[in-house]
Amino acid sequence: MISLKTFHLFFIIASIIIITYYGLFELITPTSPGNVSYILSGLSFLISIVLIAYSVSIVKKFREI
Repeated sequence: MISLKTFHLFFIIASIIIITYYGLFELITPTSPGNVSYILSGLSFLISIVLIAYSVSIVKKFREI
């Protein structure tokens, strides 16, 4: 059985990959006209940075447990 720690880390890493891919997708092939695609890609890159910082803090916390 998979532990809760492992599932949490897997879910965070999968979220980082998906949200970063979406940001790249919006830059390469915009789905909305104008600046909306640039705003969406910027938000997705910002969310991926926040998720990376969150994953680093979770890994540090899991080492203490």
